[in-house]
Amino acid sequence: MSFEEERHCDSLSGTSIGPSTRSMPPSLRPSRRKRGIGRAFFWVAGVLLSAVGFVAAKRAVPERSLPDLLRVDARTVSYSASFAEHAGIRTIEVRERSFTPVLSASGSIDFERNHVATIDANVLGTVRRVAKYEGDDVKQGEVLAEMDSASQAGREAAGSLRARKIPRGTLGVSLLRSPLAGTVIERRVITGQSVRGESVVFVVANLERLNVDVNVDEAQGNHLLVGDRVELSREAAPGILGMGSVTGMERAASAKLRVHIGVDNRTRRLRPGQTVTARIFASQLSPALLVPTRALAWVAGQPTVFIAASARTASAAAVTLGGCDGEQTEIRLGLAAGQRVVTDGVSKLKEASFL
Repeated sequence: MSFEEERHCDSLSGTSIGPSTRSMPPSLRPSRRKRGIGRAFFWVAGVLLSAVGFVAAKRAVPERSLPDLLRVDARTVSYSASFAEHAGIRTIEVRERSFTPVLSASGSIDFERNHVATIDANVLGTVRRVAKYEGDDVKQGEVLAEMDSASQAGREAAGSLRARKIPRGTLGVSLLRSPLAGTVIERRVITGQSVRGESVVFVVANLERLNVDVNVDEAQGNHLLVGDRVELSREAAPGILGMGSVTGMERAASAKLRVHIGVDNRTRRLRPGQTVTARIFASQLSPALLVPTRALAWVAGQPTVFIAASARTASAAAVTLGGCDGEQTEIRLGLAAGQRVVTDGVSKLKEASFL
């Protein structure tokens, strides 16, 4: 077949198409530059779609993830559910129950009044001999020291002449004896010292019986009876250092009650002058309106509770305290049975409300 026979005609344009023309591909592939522009277009479109989705999702955040809401009106605090959950707020209903309070107060250890004695020089003279020193234990009637007295010697000699008797022993020797069993805690003389008859030369005390006085609120002290058990401790020494009991009570100033405590110190772990904490276990039971001690807050120096008026509202109310056993505290004024108080989250509620 000749070249002329191979020629065809384009039916649309009437242009003849030779073999070389028909052998070309139907269309040309796009350049690399055009392909890069396409990819960039699709990447930008994807970023825009992602941004639109993020904004829509942010608008759909539930209310509970918003910042905690709290409003204060005088002493009433209104708070959101998220704040209550974050602060761990819990409430209980106040009820009246039988109560045995445990009172805690600090005082200083001292000698027991009936177990300490001062010994005077019974004559004007000179110390002949010292028999006992500080820290020595003595029995009742035991000699502490001997005194030489010229005036006493003269009286004894005159008495012997009148009685026509020969004096026995050394004239003018006076013996100083302990009036009670205990320990010499003070010695104020030495051998050869001259003393007057009214001078205190020895102090003897029974260190196994001590005393501590503490002041408690009169309202709390009304639960106490003579004989109630007492535990004594010190911050510097863990554990119970001594036991005692209430020996008496008397009114003190500013609505206080002074409680006298007799201390059993046979272990010798306590010394006069030490400051101790006394925990007094009242034996007198009485009905009382009680709240957990953790429900108490101090606002402007006053004991306060938050009374729950509703599920999301609490009002700060000043109260008057009674006794306490460590976990429960008696409320004398400011609350009524049946009311609900906040027991958990009290500190966060107080801080957030700026009360």
